Amino acid sequence: MKNATRILCAAGLALGLAGFANGAAAQSADASGDGNLYNQTAFQRGLYVGAGVGWGWADDDDDWTWRGQAGWRLNQYLAVEGFYADLADITVGGVSDNVDTYGVAGLVSFPVNDTVAIYGKGGIHNYDQPGDDRELSWLGGAGMEFAVADNTSIRTEWTHYDLDSDSVDDLTAAVVFGF
Repeated sequence: MKNATRILCAAGLALGLAGFANGAAAQSADASGDGNLYNQTAFQRGLYVGAGVGWGWADDDDDWTWRGQAGWRLNQYLAVEGFYADLADITVGGVSDNVDTYGVAGLVSFPVNDTVAIYGKGGIHNYDQPGDDRELSWLGGAGMEFAVADNTSIRTEWTHYDLDSDSVDDLTAAVVFGF
């Protein structure tokens, strides 16, 4: 029950940040007079970087996580990004240790309006299995991105990392800057 409460609290925090970001974006769009932030935010083509914190869980264990990412948005629908994620001290396969991973993922986005996009992602990651060598596996996830200012957005995202003997899920809120 304790694990479910933490997950619900993390999800509530992520949704609260998302609502705040959407309200801020709408206010900013109204102030600019053109009402269109879509082509002025991290949704635009080109390079972007970001970082975020989250809550990860595996088995009966959970902990704070963080991640950094850099990517290239090919167009408003497709992006490719590389990342590093520290999944913190989580029990995986009966061993409690610091789990970290890095990899590459493709994102497929659907713009809901000028300030909001939903996306799905999939890719591969190279993780440090506790008590073992690094191994390659798959990941998948989904999220929402909210434009909050010129070249700046906030993402809320869930990611599932497959590990050899287990898996880790992560709910993250991140700030992304486009160039």
